[in-house]
Amino acid sequence: MIITITGKPCSGKSTISRLIAEKYGFKRIGVGDMFKAEAAKRGISTEEFNALCLKNPEYDYLVDEQSAKLGKELEGQKVVFDSRLAWHFVPKSFKVFVDLNDEEMARRLANSDRTGKEQYKDLNEAMRTLKSRRDLENERYKKIYNVDLTNLSNFDYVISSLNKTPEEVTQKIMDAYKKFCIANG
Repeated sequence: MIITITGKPCSGKSTISRLIAEKYGFKRIGVGDMFKAEAAKRGISTEEFNALCLKNPEYDYLVDEQSAKLGKELEGQKVVFDSRLAWHFVPKSFKVFVDLNDEEMARRLANSDRTGKEQYKDLNEAMRTLKSRRDLENERYKKIYNVDLTNLSNFDYVISSLNKTPEEVTQKIMDAYKKFCIANG
């Protein structure tokens, strides 16, 4: 069964999905990577690309239609989607939300060594940027798909990554996944 992982920015979604792929033999699909590549192709930040998508949803449709198509094609296979909305477009999946508080999100963002990352003068600026990004994404998803990413009842499993290593979070997700698969045949 497919696993779809979403959550707050900097919560460790991509790291966790990579660990699931490496340790458990799942194929990884990083939808956020596709989205970031589209922003970079246009020479703008992820936040600016989010704002552009709010005005012109054709970019969202392109990535989201690809997610839905892959979800159908790969149904029944060991696949993990790292995506904001794959849980919505791949309904036959184990839907995971990785949570994290705002302060820790900002700290992780400011201290990350991501390639092409934006620079922040302090944690407050990083927190403002994250809040703006989250608000833009939520507004966009509600407008385009009538989906509320903040409604945690959309998910089969919610876990906080605060004070946990990526390996610990991955293990907890996989334990819950095994129980989910047993319960859902």
